[in-house]
This record gives sequence, structure tokens and C-alpha cells, in this order.
Amino acid sequence: MSHTQLIDSMYDAFSRGDIACILAQVAPGASWRQSKMLPWGGDYTGPEGAREFFAKLAAEMETTAFHAHQNIEVGDEVFSFGYYEGRSLSTGKTAGSEWMFRWRIADGKIAGYEAYIDTAAMLAVIAPKTAAVG
Repeated sequence: MSHTQLIDSMYDAFSRGDIACILAQVAPGASWRQSKMLPWGGDYTGPEGAREFFAKLAAEMETTAFHAHQNIEVGDEVFSFGYYEGRSLSTGKTAGSEWMFRWRIADGKIAGYEAYIDTAAMLAVIAPKTAAVG
């Protein structure tokens, strides 16, 4: 299986809600990172860290659309570009954003994941706006 095929299989698993399939492909020391500005973001390690990431994401957002448009494989890395849309479980509002993921592969497993997404778009729908105190 090529690196790109491995990453495509991760997207297929995410689309069908099969997080266990994704976790089985994450190496024990893998780094997993998304902006700490997001409630599910931060720095995680290995399958347990990735599991925590997905649990936090699921507690905040219901994914309504997820599409990878392009993968570019360079050596042991795959750079993916796509679109995510989700509905906030706390407000019911929906946000969408283009994203870029950087994947590192070692020995046929995911050794690293970094996500770049429009955090402002996601944060805008998570918490209701509060009135200014004056």
C-alpha cells in the first residue's frame, strides 16, 4: 500500500465513523497535532492521544461534510487538501473550512499528523456570542 493509499483509507474510515480503524494505523510514538485554540486541538501522542483527539472533536462537533480533494506524496509525507463542515453540538450552528493536513508515514504506520484549518470559523459556531457588559 502506498502512503497516499494509507491516507485515503484514513479518510474513508473517518467518513464512515470508524475511528478504531484509524487508531490501528497510528504508531505508538506518533505525534498528533491541531491548533490548541480549538477545544479538541492540542498535541497528542500515539493511538491513545489520537483517540482523545477524536473524542474531544465528537463532543463538540457533528461532522456534516468531509472531503479530501488532493493528496501530494513527497517521500515519507503526504500533504492533503480538502474541506470540513461540522455542526456545533452546543449551538446547532454550522461552519465549514478548507483544510490542509500533513501526514508522516514510517514503517507503514502514521508517525505524524498536523492539521491546518480555519480556527476562527470553527470557534465562531462553538460558543454563543455573549453581550458586552457595559
